[in-house]
Amino acid sequence: MTNIQKAIKYSLIYGFIGAVLLPLIHESYANIGKTFSLLVLALLVLVMTVRLSQFSFKEALLGITVTLSVSSVLGACLYLFIHQRVAEFLESNSKYFYLGVSGHFRYYFSAMLILLSGYVMCMVIFGFKRLVRKFKDNQTAAKDYIDNAFDDVNSKEDNQ
Repeated sequence: MTNIQKAIKYSLIYGFIGAVLLPLIHESYANIGKTFSLLVLALLVLVMTVRLSQFSFKEALLGITVTLSVSSVLGACLYLFIHQRVAEFLESNSKYFYLGVSGHFRYYFSAMLILLSGYVMCMVIFGFKRLVRKFKDNQTAAKDYIDNAFDDVNSKEDNQ
């Protein structure tokens, strides 16, 4: 299996997990706690980004795009199915809190920003990897330069 196939496989797995979690997070945003729900979503995005950043930059960005697409589209479809069940369950056991228009807008805007932050996290991770690689290359080049500098002095003394 090539790296691009592995990246797509992982992104589909995270996309399906996200598709189920997004409606549940939406319901917990309305009924349990706003901060808790957004932290769970941020944790999902962080795990997905770290896992996909083991591939090349292009493959990781493709994986994040597939994950966000699958999660968003299937999450919206599953919301229609899950919302009614959760509302019935909570109303039979306690009180169900409905979000107003501004509450829905705040949730979707926050969720969109958190999901899009996966791209930013990916760029930060790859920037850090590139920085570490650059420092290692510079360290190796400096070591080779120092070793070669002393070799030149010794070879000139041997020639005389």
